[in-house]
Amino acid sequence: MGVSWGAVVRPKHGQSVSGDVYLVEPFAPHGLQVAVIDGLGGGTEAALASNGAAAVIRANLTAEPTLLMKQAHTALHGTRGAVLGLLTFDLAQRNVTYVGVGNIGAQVYSSIAIKPISKNGIIGYRLPTLLKLNYSYNFGDTFVLYSDGISSRFSLDNQISTTMAPQSLAELILQQHGKHSDDATVVVVRITE
Repeated sequence: MGVSWGAVVRPKHGQSVSGDVYLVEPFAPHGLQVAVIDGLGGGTEAALASNGAAAVIRANLTAEPTLLMKQAHTALHGTRGAVLGLLTFDLAQRNVTYVGVGNIGAQVYSSIAIKPISKNGIIGYRLPTLLKLNYSYNFGDTFVLYSDGISSRFSLDNQISTTMAPQSLAELILQQHGKHSDDATVVVVRITE
């Protein structure tokens, strides 16, 4: 049960702090939580919100994904709030769930139709009715989770190849499709065996 992954975060042009945070956290026996969190706005206040949500997930890695979202929502009251996309892998069962709130994007390269979608809302401010999507996947499938600082048009880019190492792929997506007017984050996870 192998996974290889890569990630990049770039602050908005002129900022030294990104309001985006990602996490890739394994948990026993065969789990993996992957999240991209985008604090609203930019700078330190946005980072405060996104780091708050990340702390909730790290402290409760084995929790059911919709419960994690609700816990993050409670923890972020009084902050600017954040949008959050969460992939939860069961590497033994070759199963993944996705729960997303707000404009976090997900692109999956697979022979199986895997189309994660997020519900409109803001963690810490307005939690929608959560939608948990369940998928099985194949070895070699590549999952890309990204903040709205990345143009979704990268999915049409023929330079993007899943034969690239995940870190190189994340860097290429940021370089070619990152917006300088916003914090930008890309996480690429490939199931290797």
